[in-house]
Amino acid sequence: MSYPFQPILPVPGSFTPQRVESTLLWRSSQELSQNCQVSMDLTVLTLLAGVSIVAQGRYDLKMPYGAIKPISINVLGVAGSGEGKSPLTEKVLYPIQEEQRKQHREWRKRLDAYHGELEEWRTDEKVLTQAIYRKQTKGGTAEHERQLLRELHQRKPEPPREFRLLYQDTTPEALFWALEKAIPSAALATDEAEVFFKGAMNRARSHISTLWSGGSALITRATKEDIVLDDVRLMLLLMVQPGILQKYMETQGQQARNSGMLARFLVCAPLSFRGQRFYSLQSSDTEWKAWEQAEARLTTLTRENLILAQSPDTPREVLEFTKEAAACWVQVANEIERQMGPGGYFEACPDHGSKLAENVARVAALIHIFEGHEGGIIPETVLAAMDICLYHSGHFQQVFMPPPQEEQDAYRLTEWFNELRQFSWRIMRYNDVRQRAPRSLRDKKRLKDALDVLIAHQQVVVFHHHRTRYIDLMPWQGPPDLSML
Repeated sequence: MSYPFQPILPVPGSFTPQRVESTLLWRSSQELSQNCQVSMDLTVLTLLAGVSIVAQGRYDLKMPYGAIKPISINVLGVAGSGEGKSPLTEKVLYPIQEEQRKQHREWRKRLDAYHGELEEWRTDEKVLTQAIYRKQTKGGTAEHERQLLRELHQRKPEPPREFRLLYQDTTPEALFWALEKAIPSAALATDEAEVFFKGAMNRARSHISTLWSGGSALITRATKEDIVLDDVRLMLLLMVQPGILQKYMETQGQQARNSGMLARFLVCAPLSFRGQRFYSLQSSDTEWKAWEQAEARLTTLTRENLILAQSPDTPREVLEFTKEAAACWVQVANEIERQMGPGGYFEACPDHGSKLAENVARVAALIHIFEGHEGGIIPETVLAAMDICLYHSGHFQQVFMPPPQEEQDAYRLTEWFNELRQFSWRIMRYNDVRQRAPRSLRDKKRLKDALDVLIAHQQVVVFHHHRTRYIDLMPWQGPPDLSML
């Protein structure tokens, strides 16, 4: 299959569902969305995050330019209280948590056995140490005992590695220590990301960014052994309320953007579902059919990580693109690069644009794994990943590049004026607008700034009549009849 030179990059925020509607990812996301009554936008991205959690430790991706990269993705969901973040996250993470709980019980048994072996080892060490001391005090060399002690130290019992993929509320030191001493793959996943944005983990953003890129990190501690993270995998799944994120951006947002951490996120800020969620006593036997397949697939992928508890250095399987898919991805990457130029989609957010093509490649790998495809990643998978990433690129820009306050207020004011226009309202007293407009616009300055924007776009006209200020909501209809005022 060849790809003629024609633009294939969609506008950020647009979507072509035909490319993904036959996939297990899409069908199971639809069931989750309907049954959990959560936005489809958020469901797809959360499920992809779940796949990343269980696949990142066992798979890598060879990029078309030859570099070996992780398939980890960072996901940020921005939704208010009561929008279903918790039920969705619990449903997606359930198969991972179930296996983790099962393995934790087994790990506790092995840990008890390890403590017994360690006590026996310490007893043997003490016996040999005392024997060496007695011989030395009598003028002997105790060379035989020394050799036995060296051999004993080589046989010192090692603590069993805990199988743990998910962390919720943790410190950077605890998480990084676990990546070195437990298994070398982990996810910080929480449906209340306030603990991240207000806690110590946020201060570790440089290490988080380094690990996302597949680099090594050294954490130096004053009174403890250094933590060396080499060839480990870490991803984030954070659900946060808009107000918490807004406060974070006001205080630390520029630092986070400059560090590159936020640019690596795939972001979803869905429209509210409140007022549209209704219960029904009717149910269908096929309601969870696709999700049951998805859950089974997540369980299988989770269990592929069990080997890491016994052999953490087990090589990962390296996925590759077919020749046609590699050419398709290169075109996507080149078009994204062009869109970072003057007038392009990503001119104002080059940090985000610079990571977008790699996110497309990683999402393509996750879809390939989740669908159980064999061989190389095909062009259709790349295009599906492109659509998903570019759609959520619109969400990224909506969250991290909002228009000025006066433009946002002007948009809200226009929505309210449009409702009045439907009932043929044309002339309103300025003070009536201040008293009846959406609550945030009753502030004198914000209302004036919003009206200035609408006046500049010739959407309204403000005028005086008999010493009273009025607003003309339909100036395009010509001069109004003022006789009724």
